[in-house]
Amino acid sequence: MGTVMDPEIAAFERMAAQHWQGTERARLGGWLLRAAGGFTGRANSALPLGDPGMPVERAVDEVHAWYTQRGLPPLIALPMWPDASPGPLETLLIQRGWRLRAGPAVVMTARTGLIADHRQDAGLAYAAEPDAEWLALYRFHGQPVPQAALPVLLSAPEQVFGSLRRDGHTVATGRLSLAGGWAGITGVEVAPAWRRAGLGTAITAGLAAQAAARGVQDIFLQVEEDNAAARALYTRCGFTGRHRYHYRLAPAGS
Repeated sequence: MGTVMDPEIAAFERMAAQHWQGTERARLGGWLLRAAGGFTGRANSALPLGDPGMPVERAVDEVHAWYTQRGLPPLIALPMWPDASPGPLETLLIQRGWRLRAGPAVVMTARTGLIADHRQDAGLAYAAEPDAEWLALYRFHGQPVPQAALPVLLSAPEQVFGSLRRDGHTVATGRLSLAGGWAGITGVEVAPAWRRAGLGTAITAGLAAQAAARGVQDIFLQVEEDNAAARALYTRCGFTGRHRYHYRLAPAGS
């Protein structure tokens, strides 16, 4: 089967995959398989970037076997333009009973200079690796991050971890990654007691300024579609929606 993803989206997703990588990776023709102990869908899903080099039915079987061998639920990421109809791959997955995993996410992009123009904070500090307080504040499905998180957080060619402190404690965090000529923002967290105080905007602007200082002009992030507060924050900063993605999960016991 030929390409199963829009070529423009495929090129972007190929770049974005460098920013958040699985600790184990494999190729299935033009498909990228990623695993990282279950920490995040992006690091534990197949990304069908192009032709898998075999009939798509067999490729799906290979994906299923690869993840099952690692004790992980078989998961396929499906990036697409807004309001696009399911393509041949997703139609096949639906026929086989693969269900949606949670809601879709939106990919948002901006120019780093535009984001960096927003108010930054003198309390921001940057490091090449996250410290204990950074990791303690960051959450995965509302829970402290597992041990599998650190290799993923450090998986880009270069990353910068921003921390904003108040009263001697880290109250906001964010991660900047650099790869493929783009910057990416992940890991933005604000302690509950400090929300609605502009700290999310401050750390986003600070990270964008770090990218701009390195000569990187374009920046992206991913946010869950139903996270209205986060989407509004990033829109105010200057990000606009580009495309979306969701996951299909193999039926249990299959």
